[in-house]
Amino acid sequence: MIRGFIVDNLEQLTIFGNELNVDKTIKKVRHFFEVDYPVAKRRAHRDVTGLSSPVISGMPKGTPIGNATEERLINRAYCRQVVAATPKTIDECSKWSRKLLKWLYLNGEDDTYCINNIPYSERWYYKQLKPTAFIEFAEIYPVEELLVFEKVQ
Repeated sequence: MIRGFIVDNLEQLTIFGNELNVDKTIKKVRHFFEVDYPVAKRRAHRDVTGLSSPVISGMPKGTPIGNATEERLINRAYCRQVVAATPKTIDECSKWSRKLLKWLYLNGEDDTYCINNIPYSERWYYKQLKPTAFIEFAEIYPVEELLVFEKVQ
């Protein structure tokens, strides 16, 4: 379990009988930044000029369930929404969370760069600043729910 002043306080966050699971939330946000966001950036700019009108022929054929073209367009629109919302969400975070998230996920820097550019220790970075940045991002992000809650027993 991650420990720190802010993170310890967040562990007590309970909404409508559901308690925030800090570790699972941090894991979900890390996955978002390391997997989902890069994929969304690639797919948001994908060319859809390859879409074509259906060809009508006299031969019968099976029709697929759903509309593949429509699904591709919806997926592309969703990816564009993710790409647009992510930097805006980062801008709404607190000073250090904003700096860390920009350095790591918008500028492509690594943890070493962040540690060398903050007035805090490496331990404080890993135990406090980075987890807090992930939690703040999850609280603000508007496109999908990144906070993980569990039912209080």
